[in-house]
Amino acid sequence: MNETVPVLRRRPGRGYARRAARVALPLAAGLALAACGPSPVDMVEYPVTTTPSRMAGEELQRSAEPEESCAPAPAPAEFPGAGTRRVDSTGPGPDSVAVPRSPERILALGVGAVDTACALGLQDLVVGTAGLPHDAAVYLPDPLLALPALDLGGGADAAGIADSSRGLAPDLIVLAGTADLDPALVDVLSGVAPTVVYPGDVLDWSEATESVADAYGRPRAGGDLLLDVIDRARVTEGATTPSDTWVSLVSVADGSGEGARVQDPDTLGSLMLEAVDAGRPPAQRTRAGVRVPPLPESPAVGDELDGDVIFAVVGGRPESEEAAREVFTSDRWRELDAAGANRVFVMDRAVWEGAGPVAARAVLEDIRKSINGIAPDG
Repeated sequence: MNETVPVLRRRPGRGYARRAARVALPLAAGLALAACGPSPVDMVEYPVTTTPSRMAGEELQRSAEPEESCAPAPAPAEFPGAGTRRVDSTGPGPDSVAVPRSPERILALGVGAVDTACALGLQDLVVGTAGLPHDAAVYLPDPLLALPALDLGGGADAAGIADSSRGLAPDLIVLAGTADLDPALVDVLSGVAPTVVYPGDVLDWSEATESVADAYGRPRAGGDLLLDVIDRARVTEGATTPSDTWVSLVSVADGSGEGARVQDPDTLGSLMLEAVDAGRPPAQRTRAGVRVPPLPESPAVGDELDGDVIFAVVGGRPESEEAAREVFTSDRWRELDAAGANRVFVMDRAVWEGAGPVAARAVLEDIRKSINGIAPDG
């Protein structure tokens, strides 16, 4: 049975990247899901070079290089000069917003906004952030992390946030739109600077990249970022034959109350596994970020956490490593076939649950380096 897996969620009628992605998509989709593990030939042909760092006693696969994550030079302004232009906004608030043709002081409120600024080389234009994960330092450079960070959490005072924003003197604000986004916050921020709301759902990360890049005055460069992710997914798929491997994606010590559980399907890591057409254990199959039931011919076998290889997502809280160590030394974990075969790789939560092209590229590199690998003992 053939299953077509989309690389990027796309909605019709939205600009350069949508048209380009429609051309590139068939090149990265359409392979059949298989249920067998990698052969010894695969292991020789696609060796993996692992890092010496470890997390809670397990090998830590870290492909992201924080100081190299951002583009070294800014993408050229595509609308130079003074004045404004209108761009789409998802709301609450107006459907379009007049923004500077070439903004110079950006308040990036949301991990997708920060990630896209970094990917476009606009990190020096960012004056403040919000929504970055606890361990964002694993893939974003220090200068971005050192910027003032606004707290937009539940119960935050809209007027106070506006005052803090005003002190940063932005000429553009980009804000992640969520189901519980307070319209009053959008209203007061709009009084500080033009405020564009972009899709904050991880399932819409590619549309968010387009929206944010457009607000930054670099829509074509944003489209190129997405095409680069598509190309990297194709390279990863072609180099590692991921459809031949059952990849188990497990969230470890995430504060849910479960020591280890199957990772949510609507996360960037899960979406990138779909993008490279990776095989998944019967209990973990997904489509477009949604869990789907096992195929009739693929009944669940053994522990739902197990697979030919396990990508264990760890981090996000100060106590994550200690809690993960308890999971990795538990009887249940030690009895997993992948654990016994030294085929467990620990992935950074900030990256695998990120949103944006920088995180997406790092996830794909993690997959490429690890999927056919064996973690060293120790």
